[in-house]
Amino acid sequence: MGGLKLSYKWLVAVAFVAGLFMDLMDVTIVNVALPTLGLDFAASTNTLEWVVMGYLISLAIWIPASGWISDRFGSKRTFAFALVLFTAGSALCGLAWSAGSLIAFRLVQGVGGGMMTPVGTAMLFRAFPPAERARASAVVMVPTAIAPALGPVLGGWLVDNASWRWIFYVNVPVGLATFAFACCSSANTRSLPPDGSTSGLPLFRYRIGPGALRAFQAPAHGWTSTAVVVSGVLGIVLCGLLVVLELWRPDSMLRLSLFRDRMFRYANLSMFMVYAMLLGVLFLLPLFLQELRGLSPLESG
Repeated sequence: MGGLKLSYKWLVAVAFVAGLFMDLMDVTIVNVALPTLGLDFAASTNTLEWVVMGYLISLAIWIPASGWISDRFGSKRTFAFALVLFTAGSALCGLAWSAGSLIAFRLVQGVGGGMMTPVGTAMLFRAFPPAERARASAVVMVPTAIAPALGPVLGGWLVDNASWRWIFYVNVPVGLATFAFACCSSANTRSLPPDGSTSGLPLFRYRIGPGALRAFQAPAHGWTSTAVVVSGVLGIVLCGLLVVLELWRPDSMLRLSLFRDRMFRYANLSMFMVYAMLLGVLFLLPLFLQELRGLSPLESG
């Protein structure tokens, strides 16, 4: 039994690492292809930014909702569904015929990616006993460290030697293999909340999302335009309602009370600033290197 338990936790680790690797790599792999996408689709930089931002916003909406979904339907089912959605979204991105269709399919891809990471992390830490949680944390660091760095290099090589479509197609065989592996190797665990009233909470996330999308259009439409002001105010109000409800309910979707801990609060604030700067550079730098310095996608990657 001990050998079986040992093998099970590493089976879960393999499935999790493969899924997280694809998820994180897709945050950076697209950036080096943006100039090529602009030429193929005759799209402006303002349009191209949504190829990146659409995926990130979709992640932001679905990451907090994934825990509630996992508790309702089970971690294995949720993880498998997220893998299928991410893989299907990747295939559709590779088949995109316009900038608009690519952005829409990136949103679909982000839904799968947003659910895959937190649910996979929970599965991993459940598989490892408390005494070995440090080892589980080391497993998490492997894709976290390698995938974002490999993305621009692999993306540049694929754009130069194959086609930009392969930066999405490369996820398909890996996703299908990981799906089959996860279905055979992990148990379906879930923990239902006390009642079903939390089902309304994800709706706040859906409504905040369009407000954020409109706010990013402020440089193009003006910060004082009616659409930007109304959506911005509505987003702030809904964010406030979300905080109040999450702090009030005992079966909350987000444990916001954790931010009362000073170390937790400042650590998250620091990481927020780090990733804000990093993702901004990762978007602008390939455009600068390719369009102004004349480097190839692989060289810029």
